[in-house]
Amino acid sequence: MRTRRTLARPVSPALSRRRARRSRAAALLGAALAALTTSPARSARAAEAAAALRPEAAERDEGRAPPAVGTELFSAGVDLEIAGRTLSYTDLLSENLRTYEVLGVPMPSLRAELYPLARSALPVLRDLGLALSYARAVGLDSEGAGGASVSTSWSRLHAGLKGRYRPAGQAGPVVFASGGLCWTDFDVASTGDPSRDAAAVSYVALRLGVDGRLPVGPVALEAGAGYQAPLSMGALSSYFREPSAGGVDLRVAVAVPFAPGLEARAGASYARFFYDFDAEPGDPYIAGGALDQLFGAHLGVAYYGY
Repeated sequence: MRTRRTLARPVSPALSRRRARRSRAAALLGAALAALTTSPARSARAAEAAAALRPEAAERDEGRAPPAVGTELFSAGVDLEIAGRTLSYTDLLSENLRTYEVLGVPMPSLRAELYPLARSALPVLRDLGLALSYARAVGLDSEGAGGASVSTSWSRLHAGLKGRYRPAGQAGPVVFASGGLCWTDFDVASTGDPSRDAAAVSYVALRLGVDGRLPVGPVALEAGAGYQAPLSMGALSSYFREPSAGGVDLRVAVAVPFAPGLEARAGASYARFFYDFDAEPGDPYIAGGALDQLFGAHLGVAYYGY
């Protein structure tokens, strides 16, 4: 039997270096050929895709700009109002009526707005929302006959539709138009004293209003006005024949953002109801009209959800 022998011949270092150089040269040649065979159109598309990705990467790095008020899905706020009221008469001829005044009444309030289609592409419905607010005085009493304390309550409820419009884009001013029902109830427990009991009112009114918000640097200025047409007036109107009334309201505020979606607010509000009475000689209560003024200053915070 023959035994096959194989001889292993060592590879010299110089030969290994030559093979490595040939491999690197082949790789470089292949890359050059691939670049030459790539079409200009394909290269342009790749460049466009890279350019499109660069702003998105920069936006992720730098952070997105915060959404603007007037584009939110919902908002909610809480305020502490210091309120007051005065009731006076014009052309008062009977002595059984007198003015009413109360000042410095703490009145917490809650408010909310919802724009259900804010995230849709519908140009009108996305800016149509629902608005609701409620306020109630705490620790309020009136002075009855002989200086006795009389239980008194004061509350407000507003509900309606609200539309918004941004004439200069998301970063500019916002204009709001609203319509709905307003209920203002000021109830004084009966004292048997007409001069005090007449101060009780319960306004249920149709309200149409216009509001605006103007960004000024880091803050925003707000102002609004509305007209109220009372559907009912309460006890005061029952003292006179054929009473008629109307109302207006005004408000101003300053909003200061302090965190994402949050802002501090300070402002003032004023409402004025004016009466006309058709009194005649011999009536138990004789006056030409009345002026009911309600006002307040408030501090609060609001949250905007997007």
